[in-house]
Amino acid sequence: MHPWICARYVVPMSDSAARTPVTDDFRTLIGTIIHHCGALELLTNGALAALSRDPLLVEEATKLPLGSRVRILRLLLHDRAGLPPSEVDGLCDALSTIAKRRNEIAHNPIMTSEPESGTERIVLVRHASTGASIRKEISRDELRSLVNLSRETLETFVRLVPSATEM
Repeated sequence: MHPWICARYVVPMSDSAARTPVTDDFRTLIGTIIHHCGALELLTNGALAALSRDPLLVEEATKLPLGSRVRILRLLLHDRAGLPPSEVDGLCDALSTIAKRRNEIAHNPIMTSEPESGTERIVLVRHASTGASIRKEISRDELRSLVNLSRETLETFVRLVPSATEM
């Protein structure tokens, strides 16, 4: 990976000042999650390139949705990285969870009844023949948890697969 990418996405993750969000603002939490997901996608693509023996496969795999890339990454890590299976599964399970939650956050509306009281939430809306219905809500606390999970996953990824940063 180019040095500026490492400096921008990976190195700050080990800095204690970067470990705590500057604000608990709802939109900042969302932005932090999206930023972390971009870095995780870069690392995933870097790991696929580092572990695969076929450049054509890597080119095609990096076009797939993140969840599909994580499934391929899991297979490659188990087969070629020499890591404990529990660490591979822990990393890939976290990546899958983050990818799913990122899509829920990025593709659903934010609603609020009283912005000053902190009641903002992301509302997962599903449409059916009977009309739209709210299926689930994502709260500020859930966003905080996802920020922490995504930060920890970035750190774990770099520790377990340092070659992912060497594109």
